[in-house]
Amino acid sequence: MIDLLIDKLSVYSNGYTAIDITDDVVEWLRKNKAKKGFVTVNAPGKGCIVTLIEYEANLLFDLEEFLAKHEEQRKIVLEGLFGKSVVLPVIEGDIDAGIFKRIVLIDISGEEGSKEVLVGFEGIHD
Repeated sequence: MIDLLIDKLSVYSNGYTAIDITDDVVEWLRKNKAKKGFVTVNAPGKGCIVTLIEYEANLLFDLEEFLAKHEEQRKIVLEGLFGKSVVLPVIEGDIDAGIFKRIVLIDISGEEGSKEVLVGFEGIHD
C-alpha cells in the first residue's frame, strides 16, 4: 500500500547562505522506514530556495557571486530561477540524486533564524 508522509524540518540560517540538507532528508527517510517512492523537499519561506547541486567550494563561490551580482533583483525572480523544491526517487530507503549531487537550501532572505523545510514522501514504507 502506498502512503503519504509529510513533516517539517527546521534549519538554522544566518540569512544569506547555502546549507547542505541531504543528510537531514536521508535521516528523515530512514527514521520513517521509507523503502520505495518519491521524496519532495520544499522551502515555503520567502527568500528560501531548495535545489540540487554539487556542494563544492568553487561552485558555491560561483553561486554566491551570481547571487551578489543579481542582489537588487527581486527575491521572487531568483526563487523562480532556482525553484522552491526538488523531487527525488527513493530506492531501498536512500535517495537517488546522482553522483556528487546534494539537496541544498539556499537562503537569500537576509533574515537570520530558523527556516522551515517541508519533506514529503509518497511510496512504500515499513
